[in-house]
Amino acid sequence: MEWLSHLVPGHGPDGSPILSVLGKRTYRFANGGKARCDENEQIPFIDADEYWGAGNPATDAARLESDLVAYKPMTDFILIGKAHAPMGAKVPVLDIGVQVGEARKIARVFGNRKAYVTGTGLAFSDPEPFSEMPLDHSRAYGGQDDRSDEGVSYVYPKNPVGRGFVVKDHPHAVQDLALPNLENPRRLLSPQSLALGRFEAWKSAPDPWAFGYRNKNSHPRYTLSGLPPDQWAQAEVERQRSLKNAPQVGAKGAPIPGAVPPMLNPQFFNGASEGLGLPPLRGDEAVKLAYLDPAFPQFSFSLPGARPTAWLDVGEGPEDMAMALHTVVVYKETNQVTLVWRGCSYYGGPEAMKDFTALDYGIKEA
Repeated sequence: MEWLSHLVPGHGPDGSPILSVLGKRTYRFANGGKARCDENEQIPFIDADEYWGAGNPATDAARLESDLVAYKPMTDFILIGKAHAPMGAKVPVLDIGVQVGEARKIARVFGNRKAYVTGTGLAFSDPEPFSEMPLDHSRAYGGQDDRSDEGVSYVYPKNPVGRGFVVKDHPHAVQDLALPNLENPRRLLSPQSLALGRFEAWKSAPDPWAFGYRNKNSHPRYTLSGLPPDQWAQAEVERQRSLKNAPQVGAKGAPIPGAVPPMLNPQFFNGASEGLGLPPLRGDEAVKLAYLDPAFPQFSFSLPGARPTAWLDVGEGPEDMAMALHTVVVYKETNQVTLVWRGCSYYGGPEAMKDFTALDYGIKEA
């Protein structure tokens, strides 16, 4: 089975122009085995970002991101799947886990539940029993609070597409508020910690805990695409404050953060969830999954270990390039996994391409 290949121009970590040759292959795996090339389906390169739900980047969680990235400093490990209660039973709470090599991530999964007001304060309803639960960021802590202050929408910077984020603790804001299904078991929400009190306290709120891509408009990821990190947080606070006094764009007195020269950090292109953006993987690591398969509560397989080589020829003969592993996407519901590798080479930028006498590239087994 030949590798899929793609040529992508971009910039290296020092900002210099590079040409990257990407190689992609789809594998199938079974419990206890090694992933092997899928002879029936090769998932093509993802050209553009895809989202769950209605596909709105502002309100829906990312499903897949474009593979056409010239440089990633780390390997993104992405899990698309569901938590499964053992043997089809229904449970109100379940701890699940993923281990890739030595990296491990555990999550506590709750059935649907809500916050409600009691005579003495706030409380959480008992979680509803479930047999399966999606694992994307729409189920994690976060979201948008439209009820704390009339006319103001507070958006949780760390995860704009989640649930459970609320600023004020008054009844209108918290009654029947949907709570996250996915949480870090080391930092669980409680009725006492639910309301922040003031928006500026968002930095101390829980990090979203999920297994898919983090949206590009989430903090701290968006800080890597433009404003320096130390200015992004303050700019967001000022924007939120201005909304209360200037709900319409252009209203007098609305402060606009000053322009800052854009700074692109290559880590922006790493979009894995917390704990699953990893130092470059070899591509042969063992993967262990807990309660992510309906038939096997403990499921394991190993990545294929096929490390390719890229080559590029601009008219002076083919140049071999060592490869780094960009992205691993596990599609657990179909037991498929895709690996995207990158080889790259410096060149003189778009102007230099006029001197190329050829532009051929490809992927071969190492």
